[in-house]
Amino acid sequence: MTDAVHPTESALEAATWWTRGKAAIIDALIFFGALIAPMVLTIIGFVVAWDENRDEFDFTAASVLVVIVGLGLAVAVVVWGGWLFGYRQGVTGTTPGKRRLRIRLVDAETGEAPGGAKGVGRWLVPGLIGGVQGFGNVIQLIDILWPLWDSKNQRLIDKVLKTRVVVGLPSDGTDDGPAPPVSPIS
Repeated sequence: MTDAVHPTESALEAATWWTRGKAAIIDALIFFGALIAPMVLTIIGFVVAWDENRDEFDFTAASVLVVIVGLGLAVAVVVWGGWLFGYRQGVTGTTPGKRRLRIRLVDAETGEAPGGAKGVGRWLVPGLIGGVQGFGNVIQLIDILWPLWDSKNQRLIDKVLKTRVVVGLPSDGTDDGPAPPVSPIS
């Protein structure tokens, strides 16, 4: 195989920490925006069930149904998030935020998209570690800040899974249309 088919690790330009951060903010807004409706439904179910006179919950069939629908939709959003920001990122190398900022996730050795399993691991493991209060939060913060002083701009999870975030979209032969306008903020 030639270097033109599989670019070497050094041939890929690493995305900056700020660009990766902006992509992560876009992705977080999409994910948490999708969680708003399920959470509102769940809260409404609990508010309707609250009996002020007795200071306790008095669930009716309707309030239980609203809570179950809200929680079910929340689970569906989390599964959808795992697919979009995990599996699909691993298969295509991009998320909505990464596509917008024209960066992508690649396997550090081949320069190709790393695959669904690595994408899910890259999405799931930092969230699980961050869920451990105290020490897990410190590890997650270090993981997020690591590209600031790393020579390859990799997070810790990128080092573990041997992935990188690089500049440029994958060339799949499709035309995305005109380039987006240049951001006045960057």
